[in-house]
Formats: sequence, C-alpha cells, structure tokens
Amino acid sequence: MATYNKNRNKVACSVCRARKTRCNGAKPECSFCQENGGVCRYESPQGPTVETNIEAILTKLSAIEERLGLGAQSPLIDAPESTREKGHPGFAALTIKENQFAAIVFHTDINLSTHARSLESHHAMEHDTSGSVAFFRHSPHDLGQLFFRHTYNWYPILNKREIFEKLPLMQNTVCTGGPGSFLLLMVLAIGGLNANDPIGIFQAGEFHRQALSMLGCVLEEVSLLSVQCVILLAIFYGLKVMPMKAQEYLSIGSIKMQNLMEIQPDNKSVDESGDVIYNLGEYETRAFWALFILESEYAGTLYFANTGLFSYANNMKFPSLREAPYPWSGSPESDSSGIDEPDPHFLAEIGVRKIIDRTCYTFNKSDPSTTGTTPFASIVAKELQSQLDEWYLCLPDSITFDKSTWPVTNTRHSTRALIRAQYFATVILMYWPCTMEIIMTGECQTQEHRDAFKTVIDSYIQLVLCGTSVRLSELPTAWPHAVSIFAMTATIIRMTQKTTLAYDRPEELESSIQHAFTFLESMVQSSPSIRYFTMILHELHNYRMNSD
Repeated sequence: MATYNKNRNKVACSVCRARKTRCNGAKPECSFCQENGGVCRYESPQGPTVETNIEAILTKLSAIEERLGLGAQSPLIDAPESTREKGHPGFAALTIKENQFAAIVFHTDINLSTHARSLESHHAMEHDTSGSVAFFRHSPHDLGQLFFRHTYNWYPILNKREIFEKLPLMQNTVCTGGPGSFLLLMVLAIGGLNANDPIGIFQAGEFHRQALSMLGCVLEEVSLLSVQCVILLAIFYGLKVMPMKAQEYLSIGSIKMQNLMEIQPDNKSVDESGDVIYNLGEYETRAFWALFILESEYAGTLYFANTGLFSYANNMKFPSLREAPYPWSGSPESDSSGIDEPDPHFLAEIGVRKIIDRTCYTFNKSDPSTTGTTPFASIVAKELQSQLDEWYLCLPDSITFDKSTWPVTNTRHSTRALIRAQYFATVILMYWPCTMEIIMTGECQTQEHRDAFKTVIDSYIQLVLCGTSVRLSELPTAWPHAVSIFAMTATIIRMTQKTTLAYDRPEELESSIQHAFTFLESMVQSSPSIRYFTMILHELHNYRMNSD
C-alpha cells in the first residue's frame, strides 16, 4: 500500500529547499548542486514539530496496515457486511449504523441510523427572527472575528488575510453572485452562529439564504474556491445540527476535491517506487484533510456513500499550520494569545482519526467465534495503544492534557476537550470486542476480560467529563459527537447490567451517566433523533436500575 513520503528524504539542502524540488541529501554535495554548480549547504536541522511527529506516527500506522494486509479504505466507510466471509458471524461495530450493535445493546432489530435519517429528514431549519427589528447588528468585521476565533481552529481551510481584506465589501447584506461572494457570506453566516445570540442567529439566516441563491455558481465550478464553499456549507449545517444536509454537501465536496486533484497534471508526481504523490498547494491540502475528517466523522454514524476520498489519503502530504499575520496592527487579537495561528488540533485530529479507523481491526476475524474463544486481537490493540500514546506525547502545549484528571477551567476549552475525549473514545473502541463478548455472554472469566471491563469504564468516565463540556455553539460536528456519547453510554449501561463484575467506583460511574443524559437532553430541541435516542437510553438505564 502506498504511503506518502515513505521514500522521501527528510534532509534537503538550501538550494533544493528554495526550489521546492526533491533533494537526495548526498554530502558534501547533492546530485542537483553537483550537476548544476550550486553552492550546496545543509542547514542545521530544527527540532521536531507537531507536523513531523504526527507524520511519523501515521507512517507507523501504515506499516501496521501493511503487516495486517489492510487496504487504504476506511472500515467506517465500507460496511462490515460487505467484507464478511461466508459462515462468519461478522463484526458488530460500536456504531448506530451497525444492525448487530442495536441487537446486542437494545435487543431490537431496528436500524438506528436509518431511523435517525427518517427523523431528521422531517426536521426543518428554523431561523430565530427575534432580532429582525433590532437596531444593533454584528458588523462583518465582528462576525469574521467570531468565525476565525471559534470555527477556523477546527478546519483552517481559508486564508485569513484574504478574507479580512474582502470583508469591508460586505457592509450590507446585498452582494453580487458568484463563488467568491458565496464564500464570504458563509463566513459571516457561521460567524453569526458562533455569536450564539438572537441577533447573530438572525443574521446567520440572512447570510445563509443569500448564499444559497448563488449555489448554482458554486456547484458548476471545479476549483479550490468551490470546494471551500461546500465545506463551509457542510460546517454551517453541522452547527445547525442538521446532519443529513451536512453529509449531502460533504459528498459533493469530496467529489469536487477529487476532480480538482485529477484534472491538473501539475498536482501529481510519481516517486521512485512508482506511487503517485499529490503535490497540492497548502490550502488545497487543508481542504482535502478537512473533508477527510468531516467525512470520517459522519461516516461513523450514518450510512455514507463511498466517495473514494479515503483512497487518496496515503498519497497526500500533511498540511502546515504556518499563517500570515493579520493585515492590521494594534488589534487585540494580534498579541501572543495564539489566535494568529490555527490551533494544532487540526493536525492532531488527522492522526487520531487514522488510529480510530483502525480500531475495528482489534476484532480478530481470523478466529471462529465459538464458546470460550475471545475474538479480541490483543496484539493489534497493543500496537495501536502504543501509537496512541506516541500521538499523545507529541501534542503541543496548547492542546496537551493530563490523562488522569480533567480541570474545571482551562484555556482553549473546546479544542482541548474534544481532543481529550477522542483519546478515551479510541481506547474504548480498541476494547470493544471484549466489551461485546461480556455483553453477549455476561462472563468475565479471563484476566483479559476483567482488565478490559475496568479500562473501558475508566475511559468512559473520562470521555464524558470532557466530551460533555464541549461548547456546541462552535462544534461543527455536534450531532455525530452526541451520537457517539449516546452509543458509548448505552454500551456501558448494558455491559454493567450483564455481568456480575462490579466497578470499584459506582458513584462516579453513575454521575458520568447522568452527565451524558444532561448533555443529550440539551440537544433534544434541535434534533428529533437525539430526542429519540435519549428516550431509549432512559429506558435502558431504568431497566438496569430496576434489575439491580
């Protein structure tokens, strides 16, 4: 399987680095300088960055995949049923789109993902018009600030300088059609949602409606600008808790991205091994990985047509987080607070997303599922845990966290909370095969099962502590995040009900379950499917409490 940069020399001379060409790293002179009479100098290597650290981890993950004989396709995209061998019982993934998950946890044959789609399809977006007659309105500059402060850190796909230079053109809500205007309108619409007040929400509705009137221009164009427009539209619907609409535009964006990569010959090169490498510009690269993360997030909970985007991931370079400064001076945001640079959460998310996708393979499909035989592939789980710990150690200070405690107050709250939640969600997914067997058999006879029981509950408590503290007003994937908390809470409730093994801190576990309920109930007004999931979770929990 092709892996980006697997034969690429990490040391380049100053001449090749300036020309942005491949350098063979030969000393005292590389081949290019030797042939062309260049002055070949090698700069002193700098310390490792989050980019190089995460790239190293992803390279190791690719090596794991090669040993396991796995392809580049994400298991979350490819339905488990399509890969089952005849006579094999299959793998019940910990996701609502898996029929067996519902059967194991809820004892029902209803497909939760399909039912959620049915419920959400009848949910119309409602705009709060309470600010329609107010004199105060957020200025385009203020809305742009809100966008870059809250949403940009999740998906830094735009050039800040260019956006702020163009925002003065948006002093009123009337503008000419075209992808450029569409992009600015969606920045302002998302900024309005980030304001999280009636005026901002009203303005978001205005800007969104104007943008949709120009949608035809965006859909007919294949360009970086059109891809960015569609990504922003998907983010907007994610903030509005409209997962089906978000997913629809993610599919469009993924196809557009692939077309953009393929139609320009300069975008592709072939390395020494014959693998195609995609040499996109910085913002094309960021757009690709933003789509990768978003598609993976929604594909984990909803049926998602395979757009083919994941097949490019191993041949795609990783983005940089270097940014030009704001075009004005003396701004409060231009100090050392860190807002001038995207949060490294974006790069860290790429790394953990790769690891999460591979947790499905801790289920040992080579072993028959017979009585007394665990399907848990512990050697794969240990290798992935090792990679997860390396990923954790390479996190920069701005988003690093203590794995043992979760402070009540901290800076960069939501990004740090989400990255911490995903650490513990990944651990839970690694041990899901053991958890599944405990639920199905009610037995914890082996030490492996007993260890998994405690590890999973410990991780769930930590997941809920930080996962329920994320600010929904700035999280573009609130719906799949909530569904993940629902699915894992249901799993914990069913596992503790089915076994005689008791957790050593029952009050802490019960408090975490109640935190999960409070979080889900905060979303029931904006999502009919979350309302339904919360109801059936209450039923499951009541049954557990009554059977104790």
